[in-house]
Amino acid sequence: MPTRRQLLQGIGGLTAAGLAATVASRRSPDPLPAQRARLLAATGLPVCGADKGPGTMWSTISAALGGLAGYRAYNTPAQGIPVTWPGPGASPVPAGVTLPVISIKPDIPTVLSGSLDAALAAFAALVPTGAMVTCWHEGETTSDGFTTTQILALHAHCYPIFKAVSPGCLYGQIVASYTATPASGHYPLGQWMAPGLDFYGLDGYQSATSDTATSIFGTAASQIEGALGSVPLAIMECNSSIQASRPAWFSNTWSWAQANNCLAYFQYWDAAGSGTSHAWVPGDSATIAALSAINAASLAG
Repeated sequence: MPTRRQLLQGIGGLTAAGLAATVASRRSPDPLPAQRARLLAATGLPVCGADKGPGTMWSTISAALGGLAGYRAYNTPAQGIPVTWPGPGASPVPAGVTLPVISIKPDIPTVLSGSLDAALAAFAALVPTGAMVTCWHEGETTSDGFTTTQILALHAHCYPIFKAVSPGCLYGQIVASYTATPASGHYPLGQWMAPGLDFYGLDGYQSATSDTATSIFGTAASQIEGALGSVPLAIMECNSSIQASRPAWFSNTWSWAQANNCLAYFQYWDAAGSGTSHAWVPGDSATIAALSAINAASLAG
């Protein structure tokens, strides 16, 4: 088995087939073949999960909902391309998780120069079969300041690297549903969508009672499919800033996720007591009951 140093030194001149052969022994084992088949075929119910959050927040939410199978976590631009799975911003993947969804944020111009190919391939070699990965979730948003050319080129560059060395991983693009609204400075969403990826994730929130699953996620999905045709979708962040509306919002978006054959259905929460509009409320029994029922259905499906 090559050392990581040997892998990095030798990977630059390899073809895709050579990459796969060189690093195959470093790939994580395939502990979840049934999970992979389910995801790739887009069958069954969406896998339910939540974001990592600070400290033990994911574990707290998982326990309150009866045990989540999905875990989403984020590495920062400063953390670049991790040398371990799932990276310093995402570690550790909790025991019992069957679907980790991990983001990394390498410097885009440097990625496009090709000088990070070895580091990307080394990280990709660590990604377990069936895990979901992406570079620069919501990279199309105004706050990130990238161009459509950069985002499209980023995914076109990274996808074959990940698939060459870890063909069982799912590499996709995660976008903000807000970009599908004219209020966004980067509207319309379709122009940002990279073709030919394994999945397309949606981050969406209810900020007014008039917001519905169709108006938030349906609008974004329509623009994606208008650009790419029918593609595998997933809800990767979902919440309501209106606490009283949360049980209905989660129920409606869960129904939308099922109707649209979504691979995953992930909530996003800020820490309890943080004072944000999406803070977890331990005493919100109505929301916890609604999410517990959703999670139970997901686990049974």
